[in-house]
Amino acid sequence: MATQAWSDGLIHAISNVGKQLFVSDLAVVIQDKYPKALHHFLVLPWKDIDSVYDLSSHDIGVLQEMYELGLKAVGTSGLSSDLFDFGYHMKPSMRRLHLHVISKDYYSPCLSHRYHWNAFNTEFLMRHENVVEKLHETGQIKRPSIQYIMQLLETPLRCNQCIYEPKHFADLKQHLKLHVECEINIGAS
Repeated sequence: MATQAWSDGLIHAISNVGKQLFVSDLAVVIQDKYPKALHHFLVLPWKDIDSVYDLSSHDIGVLQEMYELGLKAVGTSGLSSDLFDFGYHMKPSMRRLHLHVISKDYYSPCLSHRYHWNAFNTEFLMRHENVVEKLHETGQIKRPSIQYIMQLLETPLRCNQCIYEPKHFADLKQHLKLHVECEINIGAS
């Protein structure tokens, strides 16, 4: 029996009915198995599209359907959509195009190192609307250089909610916890 590649995990996960939150003819929503925030969803097309670099202008309808399903997932959180990031990684670790729909708190035990942080808080996360706009303009998404990708992942840390610039990732994690606790306290009053 052949073992499945770890990078193909999403392809297998979307076929698991028990993991599907929302389903359409074009796409499916699942929860991220290792969420990097309090709310982290993945929206995947049924069509076998490996990454954003395999998209063409013909796929804009699929991307719009993925975005709409992402908005439905956001609705389950009780938060407004402006408290979420919607985007695709420049260098995804797993096969099959997937739209990250992730709450901007980035508070999670699975967010465990600076690369995770920078993968969501730099241009490494290509915003959904930018990808659609580029497909309208040019019909494709150009692959950036590995040097540029690594530069983004090495970006100095900075809180996405205020001006705090920690020296160490552990300090950022503590700081993010304070933001979450503040929001909980405001919500309770």
